[in-house]
Amino acid sequence: MKKEKLVYKTEEQTEIFKFFMILFVVVGLIVAVFFFSKFFIKEEVKDYQYTAGSISTDKAIVGTIFNQPEKTYYVLAYDSTGVHSKSYLTYSGYYKNSQENALMVYTLDLNNGMNKEYYVKENSNPKATSIKDLKMLDGTLLKIQNGKIVKYLEGLDAVKNELKVTKEKK
Repeated sequence: MKKEKLVYKTEEQTEIFKFFMILFVVVGLIVAVFFFSKFFIKEEVKDYQYTAGSISTDKAIVGTIFNQPEKTYYVLAYDSTGVHSKSYLTYSGYYKNSQENALMVYTLDLNNGMNKEYYVKENSNPKATSIKDLKMLDGTLLKIQNGKIVKYLEGLDAVKNELKVTKEKK
């Protein structure tokens, strides 16, 4: 005659066994996802290049042109897709690098979505005193002093003359 070993399980023991089985399955899934991501996703991430963000200190938008930190400065508004866009940038760069005590020149791209409503092809407003009145052509140079427009110039020659592009450094 064989002896049978009788095993009695209580309901609590059954619940604890189920708990540990579920815990084992969850931990196993977490470990599997970890190794999957370590070996497969890592290869895709290598291809991405991360660049640090930067804040431009010489570009402006129309909403900020009256509240720059300098007391007196220039704002050069131009269309970056325009025929003379490189000339305007060259003039502002030349002015900053060649003139002693040069004022800060902020560039304002009229082709930028935030500036487009202030860009007109004709009928600009040289007598503007506030942002809401401002209408500028391609190649507009504003001299701002104490938050007010003190000089409003338009065109390639006027910008070139104001920024003293032809004069040498003293």
